[in-house]
Amino acid sequence: MELTVVAIKREDGLYYFDHPHNDTVEELLMNGTEEAIDEHCYFKTGKYPIEGDEVEISLFLEEPADYDTLLVKEVSDEEGTTYTDTTMCLPVWLCPWLQGYFGEVPDEIYIKVRPINKGLESFVATTGMRGFLNK
Repeated sequence: MELTVVAIKREDGLYYFDHPHNDTVEELLMNGTEEAIDEHCYFKTGKYPIEGDEVEISLFLEEPADYDTLLVKEVSDEEGTTYTDTTMCLPVWLCPWLQGYFGEVPDEIYIKVRPINKGLESFVATTGMRGFLNK
């Protein structure tokens, strides 16, 4: 099973996403999750996201061919689940929304993080050139 969301950075440093599951609007990614997202973006682009930046985050229950990190469950209760990001060695907290989507609290989640560079995408669409700008 797979879940992909586009998270948007807020002024306060947290991220939020919308999703059709349960008509989700502005579900927050917080309690350490925002720090892990920032670090993955920095690792890929050399800059930290700022307010309004978007990041595509894909979660997989089975190991995909390409992923950035593995989250391993540490602690879970009715308030949410804390995982360890095995690449960044950071805690990542996910709320019970995840359980509602997957039908369980997964022990492991493979994650792919893709910062969305709208300027680059517009440039490529207009010119067809990507070259060394591909990050």
